[in-house]
Amino acid sequence: MKIANSFISKTFKTFFVASFVLTLGHNDHAIAQGGEKLFQQNCASCHKPNKDMTGPALQGARQRWIDNSSEENFYLWIQNSGNVIASGDAYAKELFNKWKSPMTPQNLTKEQIDEIFVYIEGYTDPIPQGPAGETAAEGTENQETSTWFWWVIGGLMVVVIFTVGGIKGQLNNISREQDGLQALPEQSIGQSFRGWAWKNRGFVGVTSFILMIILLVAGMWDLMEIGVYENYKPEQPIAYSHELHAGKLGIDCKYCHSSVTKSKHAGIPSVNVCMNCHRAVSEGSTTGTAEIQKIYDAAGFDPATMTYSGVTKPIKWVKVHNLPDHVYFNHSQHVAVGGLDCQACHGNMRKETVARVMTSADLNAVGTNDDGLEENAVKFTRPTLTMGWCVECHTKSNIDIAGAAASNPDSYYGVIHQRLLLDKRTYQDYLEDDVVTVAELGGLECAKCHY
Repeated sequence: MKIANSFISKTFKTFFVASFVLTLGHNDHAIAQGGEKLFQQNCASCHKPNKDMTGPALQGARQRWIDNSSEENFYLWIQNSGNVIASGDAYAKELFNKWKSPMTPQNLTKEQIDEIFVYIEGYTDPIPQGPAGETAAEGTENQETSTWFWWVIGGLMVVVIFTVGGIKGQLNNISREQDGLQALPEQSIGQSFRGWAWKNRGFVGVTSFILMIILLVAGMWDLMEIGVYENYKPEQPIAYSHELHAGKLGIDCKYCHSSVTKSKHAGIPSVNVCMNCHRAVSEGSTTGTAEIQKIYDAAGFDPATMTYSGVTKPIKWVKVHNLPDHVYFNHSQHVAVGGLDCQACHGNMRKETVARVMTSADLNAVGTNDDGLEENAVKFTRPTLTMGWCVECHTKSNIDIAGAAASNPDSYYGVIHQRLLLDKRTYQDYLEDDVVTVAELGGLECAKCHY
């Protein structure tokens, strides 16, 4: 009995020590997440973790201060760099002379600064995704760490359950021996489980059936998520802002994406389009000259002499809206013929920086939150860029073919109207509910969208 109690004690001690260590690791990860939030709020406008920007890259900054000055001055520099410069610190003066400006004072405690640098020192650049439509790695690391944590905890619980089961058998034999009964033969875990399952076969059968149904349903839900990339927002080589260009400056979408009315692709603006404005505008309102210099490098332009060298460096944009190879989509059909506005599928880009795959909720909110845009006619319930999303739009979108025919008889819908007039019965079938939808004009035919 004493041996059994000792074994139980050691088992639970091991379990709780392991749980405590895992919890500490999980807490470190939480600190890094808090540091990332503080970094975005206080530092990201001037610094990147591992690249020079308006200010220097921050990875290794603490150690550089320790090597050249002191850790105390490292904290003071962040909180109020002017005081450190005024104190005559040589390293502070060196930084000021190199970057031509003092560090903006930050209302941060030492603990908050430590959190920021836990995030900074552990930061790595996200891996760019290929053109096949793979989702960005943003948030994946956090999810994988959390998943790993709970899998380990679950494994430890299983070990404890089986261990306690073995101990229960030992205690049962000890009790039988004390009562003068013969001890039961030792059984493996598998043998014990099979014996228990057979004894409780009714319960085990019903439970197994329920679990199988749950797993099948969960599997089907997971399969439904394949190819769904809502909120996909990859990091681009240039920190372009739609909020600034389309929102504040009011530049029309079609000025930059000029092929949208005559091609299946909306197109990525050429560097020449960018240079129409940035030949004169050489400094951004938030990023200074760093990002615009990338445009100059791509064009081979020297802003100092206002000349072109002919040596160019292509901009490697990352594609955001990806469709499977077997899906056909034509922008000009929807924009030029269907008369759709860009916001119908891309949402309110006036409030976005780099492009993002909008969610159905984002698209439904257009025109309902005082953003100055016309409200979207279709309210979506399916995820963006899925087949259900397209079918839902074709089913719910109404067409004024009579109006289109009156304004331009030779237009696509004008010709359709003329054909319907020749077949009165079909026309009446279409007008039974007083509307003609895209679906009723063949918008659900498989060959419309699939090769």
